[in-house]
Amino acid sequence: MKMSGTSSKHISLRARRPLALPVAARTLSPLRRCGLGGVCALLVLACTTPELAESEEAANDLAYVVPFELGQIEFAPGDNIVIESVRGTSQLITTGQTYCVEGTYTLASCEEANLAFFATVPNSGPTPIDPKQTVRVQKGTGSFRLIKKMGEEGYLHLSFYPIPSGRSSGGVYFGQGKWVLRQSDAPGNASSASPRSAAGAPSSLSASASRDNRALYDFLGSPVEPPVNLDPKYTPEGLSNAVQAAAAAAGVTLQKLEIDDSEYPFLVGVVCGNSEFTKLGQQIKQMDGYAYNGSCGSHDCHAMNIVPYATYSADMFRRIGRRLTVRQQMLYERISSP
Repeated sequence: MKMSGTSSKHISLRARRPLALPVAARTLSPLRRCGLGGVCALLVLACTTPELAESEEAANDLAYVVPFELGQIEFAPGDNIVIESVRGTSQLITTGQTYCVEGTYTLASCEEANLAFFATVPNSGPTPIDPKQTVRVQKGTGSFRLIKKMGEEGYLHLSFYPIPSGRSSGGVYFGQGKWVLRQSDAPGNASSASPRSAAGAPSSLSASASRDNRALYDFLGSPVEPPVNLDPKYTPEGLSNAVQAAAAAAGVTLQKLEIDDSEYPFLVGVVCGNSEFTKLGQQIKQMDGYAYNGSCGSHDCHAMNIVPYATYSADMFRRIGRRLTVRQQMLYERISSP
């Protein structure tokens, strides 16, 4: 989500006269055997190479251990990023300073992606990207070291950008104080040097929430994002077309059809005649690639999930199961309102 090269310098030695060695040196038998060649070898080993000098300079520049807090965390199934250390030219994360993040990653949702160290910056347009901010990673597990200079104050994050889509598939926000992104309602007009905006991140619980509310929030967990390679049948358009086709085949007139695409799986809300929903449900069961496992509703208004459980990964299954009933109830109340 790298370092610029340096040119090597060649030392040319033209010895026209015997090299006068110190007395102590003349007493060392290895030097007597090696002659001038042995002395040259020692000179080369004693010199500080440009690469070593650059490495030492970088280490001195990033001499401070930077304390940080984790913010929003959301990944595609199987993916993960672990921050092991943050160092910088200052302990305080602020503009004009440079920071280095080291850690490990696991990429399972796609074959390759760019792992990037970006900042979501309020009220700002796209900013230049330094090559040291990104690294291309392959499917599997590995380590990373990314460096970023803070041009403006913003919400720092490490994120995956699958190739070739370029859209973020998840990541982790981190930082200090007010610049730790914890809520989906981030400052208005936020933009980023990366394709992902603050508004696309999962919501967090308000600090003023009670302990009981927090227990419920923790149980429900974070929203589930759609898989990177989502089957077109399960997109909002695919679900809408399927329900309309089922209604036509069953002879059902839909008075209202709404798709909730706030998170995955996308839900279907319908309003139809008093006795027609049973026929619609039976027709959906007969359709290839879809499932009907009940709904939340009344005699003429229903919210349901028709994406088969078999399509969920193990990680998604538990999270979806906990959130699904609540989401269906919310959709039902929305579409049943006058």
